[in-house]
Amino acid sequence: MGGRLHSDQDEGVIRSGLRRLTPGLLLCASLLGQPALAAGRDGAHDFDFDLGRWHTHSTRLMHPLAGSKDWVELDGETDVTPVWGGKGNLAEYKALGADGPLELIALRLYNPRTRQWTINFATPGVGAFGTPGVGEVQDGRMTFYDQEDFAGRQIWVRFQIWSIDPEHAQSEQAFSDNGGKSWEVNWVNRYTRLPV
Repeated sequence: MGGRLHSDQDEGVIRSGLRRLTPGLLLCASLLGQPALAAGRDGAHDFDFDLGRWHTHSTRLMHPLAGSKDWVELDGETDVTPVWGGKGNLAEYKALGADGPLELIALRLYNPRTRQWTINFATPGVGAFGTPGVGEVQDGRMTFYDQEDFAGRQIWVRFQIWSIDPEHAQSEQAFSDNGGKSWEVNWVNRYTRLPV
């Protein structure tokens, strides 16, 4: 979850790229070969690894699904604070790149009934959350899917975040315009924990 936000089009690309999976699309995700929900597993603390302050180095593909190789780099900080005893958290991201500053928030909430997380993104230029994604741990990564309109067509969006070790983590966003058969990564964040 970086770049230039100096036009309505940029805001739309960011907002489009940050909205997440609607609950009705979980069935579609399982049809795409995604693992079934972990029955009976309590994932209320799956995001504990992410709590704290992080230096964040971001790389962002400026023109996804267009054959572009135009990447930009940003450096900033992400501050992740717990809510509800760790069953939710708020990540605040602030970065600066060649095209200026970028800010966003991600609100992650655990649903104890479904044993799944939702993730909600917003930027100050939009001032509202998009459709929340729904996800859980898959192969050691928190994984969320979304289906949304991008450049006038429906695509899949995948967002993943995972711990590398106690001092490092990573997240990636990827788009698919062929129903999940292949994915193009368009946003990578590498996190290094900052001292308290």
